[in-house]
Amino acid sequence: MTAQESASERRHYQRIPFIAEVLMEQEEQHWSCRLLDISLKGMLVEPPADVNADTGKTYSIELVLGEDAAIKMQAKISHAEDAHWGLEWENIDLEGLTHLRRLLELNMDNPEEMHRELAELG
Repeated sequence: MTAQESASERRHYQRIPFIAEVLMEQEEQHWSCRLLDISLKGMLVEPPADVNADTGKTYSIELVLGEDAAIKMQAKISHAEDAHWGLEWENIDLEGLTHLRRLLELNMDNPEEMHRELAELG
């Protein structure tokens, strides 16, 4: 493994398949997307067909977990292809990060992996 591959592997965060509703907002536009997977650094969503991705803007995101539970954050579209958008977190509050961490821990094959990924974020 080369040094470049090693650095790439260190930046990799385990993606967890998870189906949920994601509400997106940018300026006066609001729409709903379907969450496909999520990680500590972002998520993959399936947006509506009639919405165009703008990779230069920051979006308000709300991941709906239940009637009284949601994770709110700010994200940018890092890539848009094949009817999927990759979103990368720009800002997430402590409560949202706590919910996200718990969601990932409950759905990871190896919850200890979460500690490694959290250390990489720091």
